Amino acid sequence: MKRPIILTLLVSLLISILYSSCSKNQGEEPQPQDENNQVTASNVSYENFVGSLIQNKCSACHASGGEGASQWTFSGYTSVKDNGTRIHNAVLVTGIMPKVGSLSSNEKVLLKAWFDRNMPEK
Repeated sequence: MKRPIILTLLVSLLISILYSSCSKNQGEEPQPQDENNQVTASNVSYENFVGSLIQNKCSACHASGGEGASQWTFSGYTSVKDNGTRIHNAVLVTGIMPKVGSLSSNEKVLLKAWFDRNMPEK
């Protein structure tokens, strides 16, 4: 009788760990560093917005060893730019990412503007 209870507890623990690693609350919406450098659709870049957005919303699953690393691994600007088409489609076209949670309307507008600007780093 003890074996099914232990197995149930282990399965419950594993599910809890997996769920918490990709939680909906993955971070605050990235904000400009100061009010004088407001990020807009005309100046959005990886450095002033997209990098922190990806870090906060995607890296929990798409970092090395994460649940989504087999599809794509976040490792900085080059990895994002090289996979820009896939990221654009998954986030903005089909909306299947982020898998858990969502982007705010402002985050989507700025991310789309970044893609439209040909994904500038700075």
